[in-house]
Amino acid sequence: MCRKTLSWILISGLLVPGASISAGDTGTEARDVLGVAHAAGRYNFTEEDYLNEGADRLLELGTRVIKVFMIPGTIQNLYSFNSDWSPATTDVVELAQRPYFQALFAKPFSTFILVVSPVTGPPQFLDGLTREEAAAEQDQMYRLTKYLLTAYASTNKTFILQNWEGDHLLYQGLSSGARPDETRVRGMIDWWNVRQEGVRQARQEVGEHEVEVLHAAEVNFVGDAEEGRVTATNSVLPSTNCDLYSYSSWDLDFTPGQLVRALDYVKSKAPDSRRFGARNLYLGEYGVGKSHVPEGQRFERIRQLMEAALGWGVRYAVYWEVFCNEPLKPYAGRPRSRDLSGFWLVRPDGEKAPMWDTLDTQLKASLYRVSLSSFSNQYFSVNGSGNHAVSAERWVRDSPWEVFTLKDWNGGALVSGDVVTLQAHDGLYLSVDAGPGGKVFARSSLANKAERFIIHKADGNGPIGPGDSVTLLAARSNRYLAPEARGQGAIRALRTTAGPAELFRFVAPDE
Repeated sequence: MCRKTLSWILISGLLVPGASISAGDTGTEARDVLGVAHAAGRYNFTEEDYLNEGADRLLELGTRVIKVFMIPGTIQNLYSFNSDWSPATTDVVELAQRPYFQALFAKPFSTFILVVSPVTGPPQFLDGLTREEAAAEQDQMYRLTKYLLTAYASTNKTFILQNWEGDHLLYQGLSSGARPDETRVRGMIDWWNVRQEGVRQARQEVGEHEVEVLHAAEVNFVGDAEEGRVTATNSVLPSTNCDLYSYSSWDLDFTPGQLVRALDYVKSKAPDSRRFGARNLYLGEYGVGKSHVPEGQRFERIRQLMEAALGWGVRYAVYWEVFCNEPLKPYAGRPRSRDLSGFWLVRPDGEKAPMWDTLDTQLKASLYRVSLSSFSNQYFSVNGSGNHAVSAERWVRDSPWEVFTLKDWNGGALVSGDVVTLQAHDGLYLSVDAGPGGKVFARSSLANKAERFIIHKADGNGPIGPGDSVTLLAARSNRYLAPEARGQGAIRALRTTAGPAELFRFVAPDE
């Protein structure tokens, strides 16, 4: 993290550390960050094969990130309707060449997150990864990566090859209360590292010609990890070298605060990657079932989890899922909505769940990671352990509370006059207080008028790029943001005209 003081808005494209920003940069489109999983749903609606029926619903929604399961042994159960996966295969490359996956990969998604299971059967690495098993795992990832790099060259697609919920694998077969021993832990370290090596080997051999194949390790018992137990997060991740790391977030109590703390914890254990540095973490699955939160509150809680993930700055946030896969109680025939746990965008009766509209609204935005400093060279910071007041008092950016997610709700390039919001580390939006003092707090999970600002280029209209002076005008009060006094203290929206205290500079990132 850069520690020198700056007199400007410091903006970088979301999730692309070190990328240079130029006038007209589109940041990262939310539709390339907010994704949805599709697997093992209990109902369908069309005559199309099930893998592509779900994918088409996601394209209708507007996301360009999809997570699917590429597991040869269970593929018929995962995508069953209107589908014939015979003859059976154990080879994941052959599976990728089947017509259903060929049709999926031809669709205009930007990112395919593919769950790829271990090539060897149980106990896999649990009794230590033998030389033969390591060679088989590396070869599977090598051949799949080589195929994808070759078949989809010049498509600008990204394929992420990941496991599913690594802690379940680590604890496989253990009795309640037992902990993985050193052999299991060492085996899992070796397993993730040889999978990464297979991907790296293929990339080096084939080259990446406008297509990207990455390897990710997914963990899920992060609550146990925070309590100091033996988990994939605590005991395995620090010894790995993966491109990306994923957290499947079903082990906590489904509150945004818990999610943010869990992401912070995984980040503290996951090594920086050669390709993405410290920005190498994504939210592999999130959602809330009917049995965990009252139905009237459930989708509001899911929305808050999504906002928390965006404020934190994950590379992807993947909602679970298109069509519900989990029964709530026994049923016969086609399930009704009351028979299922509610993990859906589309219910069995064809009605769209509230999360559909929530995602639809978000997907139109462009996203940036930002830091702000006043003309006295002090960074805007949120009091993360207090009342979430925003002030300009920090001389260095040494905590996540000096970094924000800027959403350009107009989409496309950031230009003068665009409506923007700023989210703190926990996903709460900066909001102007309704009182006469116009103080700014990070306290709303909704982006209403009090949370919206109009960004203006001080010396004219057009795209905002490095070196441009900008102001932030509060939409609610029509007053400009500025530090309280002499570039320091509480951030307020007080003045109807912009002076030196209200001006910030827009520059390329330095991190």
